[in-house]
Amino acid sequence: MLDCHTNIRCSRKFQTWKPNDASTNATTEERKKPGSIAFADCETDAIADLFLHVSGKSLENGGIDDKGSYLSLNGVKELLNNIGEKVDAKILESIFVEADSNNGKIHLKEFLNGADKVLGDAPARIILVVGGPGSGKGILCRRLAVECGIVHLSSGDLLRDEVNNDTPLGRECAEIMKRGELVSSAVITALVRRRMRAFPGRRVLLDGFPRSLDNAYDFMELCGTPELALHLECEDTLLMERILKRSREATDGVKERSDDNFDTAVRRIRTFHKYHKPTMDWLSEQHVPIVNLDCSGSPGNVWDQLLAVGRLMRPATQLSKNGLKSEDGG
Repeated sequence: MLDCHTNIRCSRKFQTWKPNDASTNATTEERKKPGSIAFADCETDAIADLFLHVSGKSLENGGIDDKGSYLSLNGVKELLNNIGEKVDAKILESIFVEADSNNGKIHLKEFLNGADKVLGDAPARIILVVGGPGSGKGILCRRLAVECGIVHLSSGDLLRDEVNNDTPLGRECAEIMKRGELVSSAVITALVRRRMRAFPGRRVLLDGFPRSLDNAYDFMELCGTPELALHLECEDTLLMERILKRSREATDGVKERSDDNFDTAVRRIRTFHKYHKPTMDWLSEQHVPIVNLDCSGSPGNVWDQLLAVGRLMRPATQLSKNGLKSEDGG
């Protein structure tokens, strides 16, 4: 898993999050609502409005019958494009077949149920990359993406892209940020899962997420258990130095960030510490393997640590595949 040329499999049994009884009942009720698995709650009203709009746009897209507005295959494609779901022809056909009652027409509830069944599965294999601001998460992820062919997703970039693409969810997020409020954990997780659907079966690096226990809960509920967490550790003083240096100069074509200043850096580091340890403790309790990397050195040094872990794990993996046991019988 950690070596670019080795597929490491962890022998631990993963335990998914199980909320308390009260939240279990609430979650179960929410899961019964059509579309609640595939889409964020704040999207469903917009999807219902778009469904009516698309179905009445042209006969090619759909129309109205005794059951109400319906969509054709082309209408479903246009609806998904309008909400930011860029699905391929195979997935589109799967949604239509799953929802269609053999009359070539899909009504709103049928569409939502079909989307839940096709889009609601965990779409990719996830590696979390966590660490403080300035710890080098982006640099490590970019190198892994280039040298190992792993997909790199940044939760912050996903949010900005959604706003720039002016989707219904993006407009909702823009209004929240305009009021100076935080976008909910469930919405961010929905954006992450949406982008992950484009890479079925691929290994995905999730950069800078989860940042809180709420993030972790929602992620585990909607996307399943991560394969691994890469944890970049560093002293606060060094993190501050890196953030302030980044504010003075742009390297490797990366634009200067508006939040790279002293006051904001202090707040970011304080916020990081407020939520980080409980989140990491919880991930450990869920038996997510955590690899700690000392990022106080150069990016090359961090890379060498990662490769060393991969080389260390490879012999054990080969022994396991060959059905052999170690000398102590383990």
